[in-house]
Amino acid sequence: MAYRLRLSECNLNIGSKNIQFNGDGFRIVFVSEGTAVIREVTSDIKLNHNSAIYSEKPLEIIFGGIKSVVLIWELFNDSYTHNNPPYEIYSEVTNKLEAEINLDTLGDYKYLMRCDKVAFPLGGIAYTHTHKGPGIRYLLSGSLDVTVNGETSNILPNEAWFETGPQHVYASSSKTVATSFVRVMILPVSVKGLKSIEYVLKEDNNKPKLQQYTMFIDSDLDIK
Repeated sequence: MAYRLRLSECNLNIGSKNIQFNGDGFRIVFVSEGTAVIREVTSDIKLNHNSAIYSEKPLEIIFGGIKSVVLIWELFNDSYTHNNPPYEIYSEVTNKLEAEINLDTLGDYKYLMRCDKVAFPLGGIAYTHTHKGPGIRYLLSGSLDVTVNGETSNILPNEAWFETGPQHVYASSSKTVATSFVRVMILPVSVKGLKSIEYVLKEDNNKPKLQQYTMFIDSDLDIK
């Protein structure tokens, strides 16, 4: 099954319009700075900094009174077309990253959408690893050197990157500034409540892992 995962960044301030995310899809909304009001049909949910919600309904993002940054991940069928995606309508919205994923490669017929945050200590290392499924990450603070298949990218705050899952990834964080990122991954439902990471080298399994994880969302997807 061909799907697309998209990450949009909404920068809200005084005078910002209400931003609508319409159409069918699975969405996770995360507030990385400030606050925002999320209108789901007729219900209003106020989200504070460092909090998230999951929704399968059209949403409206409303300015919460202070300068805010709101991240929205959307998973939608590749056959679904949106004539006017939000980043083409609203100056407040940036299309950070979009990637095609094939759910059939996950080796399961039931899936979940996970949103969590990873915080590194100074100079922290994520040893060479894979994940059980693909996802889009967004760096909140610090910096991260991410090496995939021998090529290293230096990731800075407010930048996003995609990991396929099976790729071998090695990452090291800033030695001077605390580093953290938030991510949304599409995983087999068998991983629910469990870590999705697997280390490639046996000798790395017993090394200290100093990253700290915060789980926000681990929601089953109603995909038939």
